[in-house]
Amino acid sequence: MNPNGINEFQLWALIDQLQGNIVQLKEEVRTAQRSIEKLQRERREAKGELVLKEREIKKLEKKLADSKKKPSKSKEFGKIVSNNLSATDPNTELKQQLDEYIRTLDRCITHWSNLS
Repeated sequence: MNPNGINEFQLWALIDQLQGNIVQLKEEVRTAQRSIEKLQRERREAKGELVLKEREIKKLEKKLADSKKKPSKSKEFGKIVSNNLSATDPNTELKQQLDEYIRTLDRCITHWSNLS
């Protein structure tokens, strides 16, 4: 017996218990590391999805802004009509007339704006 009152058998039992605790702690560390790695992967995936969603939001916001833009003057409509004219189109004369009406309306609107 040693001076602390622990015999050799008790000492070996304590050593075995400590070794068991060490093995258990190692397993818990491995489990925790696997959990950390899994969470890090999920975080990276979530960040990637977030970036994609932010890009999609920006595209949709741009589309919305573009769709809200309206031609400011009827001259733009005249340009659209004249750009769509084709020499072989049977409605060319109608389109030209429509373009002339639009220009006339534009002049009237300008004149009325100046009167107010």
